[in-house]
Amino acid sequence: MIFIFISTYAEKSFKQCFSPASTITGNRLTRTITLTLLPNPLIKFIPTDNMCQVLNGKSSTAKILLNSAANGKIQIPATGLGIPFVYQFNQEVKIQYQIPTITEYDLTLDAQYGGFSVLLDGEYEVIGSVSDVFHVLSNQTSCFSSARFTFSLPDWWFAFEVEPVFCDVTNYKVFFEYQTNNRWLRVPVKYIENANIYAKAGDYAAGNQNFLNIKRYLIDVKSATENTKYTSDERDALKALVLTLQTNVSTPIRLSLDYLVKTTTASITTRASYIFSDNQFKCLDSINTRSTINENGLVFKTGYQNSIPCFEVSSTDPKYAMAQYIKQNAAYIILTLVVTSSDTTIKYKQNLSLQSFAALPLVQFSLPKADIRQLIDSDLFSNSQTQLFVQIFDAADKYLLDFTSKQVELKRRCVNQRVFHLNQQYSMIAVWNKELQRCKDRPVVTTTVTYTAMKFVNGLYERVELYNVQQTVNYSNPIIYVNISCENIVGDKAKCYKDRENNMKMKEQDKIIYFSESASELAQIQYVVLDTDLSVWTNSLIVFGGLILFTAGFAVYLFVNFKQ
Repeated sequence: MIFIFISTYAEKSFKQCFSPASTITGNRLTRTITLTLLPNPLIKFIPTDNMCQVLNGKSSTAKILLNSAANGKIQIPATGLGIPFVYQFNQEVKIQYQIPTITEYDLTLDAQYGGFSVLLDGEYEVIGSVSDVFHVLSNQTSCFSSARFTFSLPDWWFAFEVEPVFCDVTNYKVFFEYQTNNRWLRVPVKYIENANIYAKAGDYAAGNQNFLNIKRYLIDVKSATENTKYTSDERDALKALVLTLQTNVSTPIRLSLDYLVKTTTASITTRASYIFSDNQFKCLDSINTRSTINENGLVFKTGYQNSIPCFEVSSTDPKYAMAQYIKQNAAYIILTLVVTSSDTTIKYKQNLSLQSFAALPLVQFSLPKADIRQLIDSDLFSNSQTQLFVQIFDAADKYLLDFTSKQVELKRRCVNQRVFHLNQQYSMIAVWNKELQRCKDRPVVTTTVTYTAMKFVNGLYERVELYNVQQTVNYSNPIIYVNISCENIVGDKAKCYKDRENNMKMKEQDKIIYFSESASELAQIQYVVLDTDLSVWTNSLIVFGGLILFTAGFAVYLFVNFKQ
């Protein structure tokens, strides 16, 4: 009786495993039909006793269901148990079937509706629908070697920059498609006029229709909304795309070319592999960035100082008049950090006043602890990329400027914890390394580590370089000690003593934040010990998980825990 209860509950629960945004894609060139089962985006909100995870890794089968106007209901495969696959919990699953002949394949071309019937572990049947059924000539790499989406939202233009390779495609129509609320919406792309101020060689234009010669598909929304070639509905679709990107600048977007196969429309569809803004200041080329994940969040090494070329140009040249306008009128900034790895994308956003952003030498995002653990430790994020999107508005919410960083590798630290003891005579840093195998396998390295104090004074952060230290790191060792003396500093010893003295005099100790930075990672120090007495320590013992200090004399110590 108990087994029957569990089985009935499971059958209901399994229906929650897949998203209605799943798709069916046909490829006429290879005669394949692919069912892409997407995980339920709300899976993390389903109670922990949901059954989807129970069958992770189990052998299962699937049938693809299509509804053709001319040929009625089609089941693929027509007979048998279905297409074998392995169910992966909370991951995208692609299930592909090759149709024996092109004649049989063409029966599916006019299908506009579809679904699936999945038998999990040979026992639990899940029937569902998909959001999209479409056909492509071939996979995206057969027609484009690269495709990236670029935009300038204040100027209301956006484009796909592509590198085409051979595809026998003629008489096609072009669309930009963007995803919102699990639906792909279409925006038509018409020929760009030669007189358009944004036009350049290689654009999709009346005089350039050869697929292999086209390097950019461009929409200039302001011109398009005044152009009689666009209908009223098409103009509204263009405006909706602009508003969507202003709200979510990293919206998934793809290029679609529609063409005829016999009497049926098929498409070449390719997702943007890279999204960036391309304003007149060419910010992408001027910002040098680095990012790392640590126990306190995700640190992105791009702040106001690095971003100045993008919206604060001192030149009096008239072409920089807009930069001067932005400098005078910018009120607040929206920062969006996008982390991508394989098919996984995570986004984090924060709003800052211009004054707050101007005070930051770097950008730090506070993440949920579960996200921190995944980004640092999970194999899913072993090759992650990060990209920062910046949007600037005035006090009346007018969009002034957008710019992006380049995509950069997310450095995953191999350090559990750092403790920094700052003393008048010397300093000591203790570093605990992770026990993860990927960390143990890293080679012994000698790197220059810069220890930096960021002091919050009069509403602004002041950055002070404390020490540059040659440090040998062996990640297989559980703990590393580095003793620092100003006498051993390569460089300005007087400055070293002065910086240390100034830090010891700080009264609002909780407003000092310490960072250590090397070529491999940038990390906030979790514990800082400030010794306010001038006496020499005779003994010190640092224990993982806590701090035990023994002294001779009447020294006073302050322990500051910066864990969030």
